[in-house]
Amino acid sequence: MTLALDEKTVGQLIEFVDSHLRRDGCNHTHRFTSQWSHEHNIAWDDLLDALEQRGAFCDCEVVLNLQGSSLSFESEPNVADKENRWLLPPNFACTVETTNRVLVARAGIGKNNYASDGEWLVPAPLDAKPRRRVRKLVHYFIGLESGLPTEIGFIQSIDPLTLNDFLQKIRASTVAELQNCDDRLAGFIAQKIAKMADGDAVGTDIMDRVGIAAKHKELTIHRVILRR
Repeated sequence: MTLALDEKTVGQLIEFVDSHLRRDGCNHTHRFTSQWSHEHNIAWDDLLDALEQRGAFCDCEVVLNLQGSSLSFESEPNVADKENRWLLPPNFACTVETTNRVLVARAGIGKNNYASDGEWLVPAPLDAKPRRRVRKLVHYFIGLESGLPTEIGFIQSIDPLTLNDFLQKIRASTVAELQNCDDRLAGFIAQKIAKMADGDAVGTDIMDRVGIAAKHKELTIHRVILRR
């Protein structure tokens, strides 16, 4: 998807939103920005991605952060390899045998997080289509029970679990996107979160890696700082 708004159009957006804010105030949503996008036949999901990329997470931030600028957004779809749907590193070899940590969802942390509180999470395979809206420029987790997407997970300590038992837990999910999961997925998750602290906020992304022969994309799991 591609979105391109020139400086004049962005100025019109700001003028529209600002006039409403002066009268009704900001309720920490994009209610007036979304109204403008619908009135001008601009795809709201693409505009929202562009706004969040620029740090405009509500109407008042649209007015403050977009002054005197154009606005664009372009997303390039990642292509899934049937033999490596999670884009695990080509030469990944697990060095742990058990895990005492898992990734779970947490309620009340904001937009684009839909899994139930405490629900176990795993990164989505690349060919999954999110069942709710998530940002196009970031990857996301899937709830093992609900199948709902969530951008932020949290580390939770558990009693030690063998990697095989962890893998079987993932495979026992009835979520269609998680069927036929890669044998290495449990080990990859366990190894990535092994040194993270209980309660750490975590995200997942598809990153470009440069090897000796060529550039490739691979999955990563990393700590994030929550925006308050």
